[in-house]
Amino acid sequence: MSEVSTNNENNSDIVKKIMSEMPADKKRSLKGWYFFDWANQAYALTVMTVIAPALMASLYNLATGTQSGDTFYAYVLTFSMVFVVVTAPALGVIADKMPVKKKLLKWYTIAGIGFTALMGAAPYFGSQGYIILALMYTIGTIGFTGGNVIYYSFMPYLAPKNCQDHVSSWGYAYGFMGGSMVLIFHLIILLGPFNWDTNFKLAVIFATSSLWWWGFGMMMFKWTPEPEIPSSMEWKGITNATKVAYSQVFNTFKEVKKFKVLALFLVAYLLFYDGVNTIASMASAFGESVLRIDQSMNVLLLLTINIVAVPMT
Repeated sequence: MSEVSTNNENNSDIVKKIMSEMPADKKRSLKGWYFFDWANQAYALTVMTVIAPALMASLYNLATGTQSGDTFYAYVLTFSMVFVVVTAPALGVIADKMPVKKKLLKWYTIAGIGFTALMGAAPYFGSQGYIILALMYTIGTIGFTGGNVIYYSFMPYLAPKNCQDHVSSWGYAYGFMGGSMVLIFHLIILLGPFNWDTNFKLAVIFATSSLWWWGFGMMMFKWTPEPEIPSSMEWKGITNATKVAYSQVFNTFKEVKKFKVLALFLVAYLLFYDGVNTIASMASAFGESVLRIDQSMNVLLLLTINIVAVPMT
C-alpha cells in the first residue's frame, strides 16, 4: 500500500514539474481553455440547472392550470439531449479530423449565448411563455452541449498524456468556481434591495449569464490556438464532412463490438453520467413543481452543492 502511495506521489511530482516548465505560450493556451469552462458554467449552473427548469415548470403550470410542469421540462430536456446524442459522435469525428475546432466552437457558443439572452423575454409572453422558453432553451442547450464536445477535443493537444488528469481536474475546478461566482451574483439580484419585478430580475439574470459566457469565453478564442492535426482531412463543406463523420462513427461501432469489456464500460459510463446529469438538470424543476421549494432556496441549495464540489476536484 505504501509503495502505491509513493508511486502516486512521484507521478504527481513529475506532472507538477512538467506543467511548471511549460513555455509561457503553452501556459497561456491552457489558461484560455480553463477559462472557457469558467465561462460556460453560467449556462450549465445558473440557466440549465437553477433558473430555466424552475421557470419553465412554473410558466407551464400557470398556463395550463396543472402541476405537471416538471414533466413538460423533462420532455424538452430529453428532446435537446437526443439531438445532441445523434449529432455529437459525428461532430467529434469532424473536430478530430479537420482543423475547424475553434470555428465550430464559436458557432455553437454564439448560438448558446444568443438564445440564453432571449430566454429572459419568455415570461412577458403570458400563457405562451413556456413555449417560447422551451424553444429558446432547446437551442441554447444544443449550443452549450455541442460546444462542449468541441471544447473537450482540445485537451489532448494542450498537455502531455501523463498530465491529462491534472488538466481535466483544473478545468473542472475552474468551472465550479466560475459557476459559483456568477450564481452568487445572481442570488444577489434575486434577493437584493432592487425595486424590480421578478420578470425583470430573471431577464437580467439571463442577460448577464450570456455576457459572462461570452466575456470569459473570449479568452479561449484569443489565447488557445487551433490544434495542429497531423493527418487532417480537407474541409469540403458540411455535407461531405457529415458523410465522412457518420461513416467513421459506424466503423467505430463495428470495432467496439469486438471488445465486449469496452462496450460494457461505455454502456455503464453512459448510464452513470446521464443519470447524474439528469438528477442535476431536473432538481430545480422538481423542487419548484413537486416540493414547492422557494426559488431563492433552490438557488442557495444548488450553490452550496457547487461550492462543495470545488475542493473535491
